[in-house]
Amino acid sequence: METPSQTAVEPVVQTDLATAVQQVLAASNEPLTVSKIRSQLPSPLRGISVEELGEFLKRQAAANVLVQYPKYRSQQDRYWDRPMPIHVSWLVREVLQTGALGLSELRRKLPAYAITQVDAVLSEEVGRGNLYRHPRTGKRGGDRYGVRPADPKDYLRSELAELFLSMESLGFTQEQLREGALELLHEDEWSSTISQARESARAEAPPEGSAAASSSQEGEKPQTSQP
Repeated sequence: METPSQTAVEPVVQTDLATAVQQVLAASNEPLTVSKIRSQLPSPLRGISVEELGEFLKRQAAANVLVQYPKYRSQQDRYWDRPMPIHVSWLVREVLQTGALGLSELRRKLPAYAITQVDAVLSEEVGRGNLYRHPRTGKRGGDRYGVRPADPKDYLRSELAELFLSMESLGFTQEQLREGALELLHEDEWSSTISQARESARAEAPPEGSAAASSSQEGEKPQTSQP
């Protein structure tokens, strides 16, 4: 008589602390404090004290396994498995989700420890196509940055408002100006009108090099003959 086969029992694999920490940080999109890391550890490892875990994380950072981050809104150090530029890039994209900002505005919304790396991160992210450079609005200020390409309507809105206000002083009503603008844009000849304006602007522009030559001549002093 055959004996019943015994059910195979799969061995329980215990995760060591270093592996568990790496898994927690890999799943996070930002650096975590010691307490947050501890709260996300597997149950068997969660009994470690905050002090013991903090010392372990410091040793991991000293060995370049992890990256230690400055304190922020907490008295605890933070740790992550990715370097600072990646974190700053994430912070920048989060801030820009609400709309494009100039460099000075962007800096004001970032933590102090991230400000020194903003310029390099912006340049790299724009080059990769992850962020977009927007033209300045108005005569003051510099370029802006956004997570989406610049929308022409944002620039047309301010330019048209100034134009309509200027023409209103000539006696036209806002309704007349709006209807007239819509009719012009729907005309088949609008593209030729733009082409003519472009050619006219080119004709009025001074030839290349003439401005430099003029300034050079103005800077030269007249030579006088020596007695």
